Amino acid sequence: MKFQKIQPFMKTLSGGETVIYFILLLFITGASIVSAIKKKKAVFLVLPFASMFVYFIVQIALVPMPFFETVKFIFSLR
Repeated sequence: MKFQKIQPFMKTLSGGETVIYFILLLFITGASIVSAIKKKKAVFLVLPFASMFVYFIVQIALVPMPFFETVKFIFSLR
């Protein structure tokens, strides 16, 4: 099986989009903690985990291979 070079979907020189996603996740986490304390409901604490899960799914979907083959490849790494 020949391996081919996979070109990144979005090219950036500084990796700035990663910082933006990190700041967005920090904001979501902070807002959910404040909401959980003010409204006294723990269900708001699920939001940061759900947003990270969605982020990972989107990043997997950006790989230029079929989705399930990508997931199999990720979990078969040792």
